Amino acid sequence: MPSGGRAQTTDEDKAMRQRRYSEQGFLSVSAVLALLFVGALIFLAFKLLPPYINNYQFQDELENIVRTATYSPVSEQDVRQTVKKRAGEMGIVLDDRQVVVRKDRSSVSIAVQYEIPVDLLAREIVLSFNPSAGNRNITAR
Repeated sequence: MPSGGRAQTTDEDKAMRQRRYSEQGFLSVSAVLALLFVGALIFLAFKLLPPYINNYQFQDELENIVRTATYSPVSEQDVRQTVKKRAGEMGIVLDDRQVVVRKDRSSVSIAVQYEIPVDLLAREIVLSFNPSAGNRNITAR
């Protein structure tokens, strides 16, 4: 047996082992880590995006309420109740202290402050939101 015969057999063994592992579906460590990372990103998006989307929709609702209240003879308390009702429809629970309404003859402003707890399995985080809206009657002096 020549001196290079032993090295050749080892190389053939390595090649055969590598083919066998690849045929069995073994993943490399970097592929497993990449899959875990992508999975974690999907999980975080699944948990964190809904509160932000709800806040965006609630902000849009506040702007609609403010526009309507500017030109309607409604009280601050009526506006506050409307805001709480619309928030409740979106799954946002508010009390009177969290909703600040200012209405005078020519303008209306609404400011809301609320928090949403999000459970991320390992820990719970609290997202704070502060949507607000304001409008001024252009015909008032």
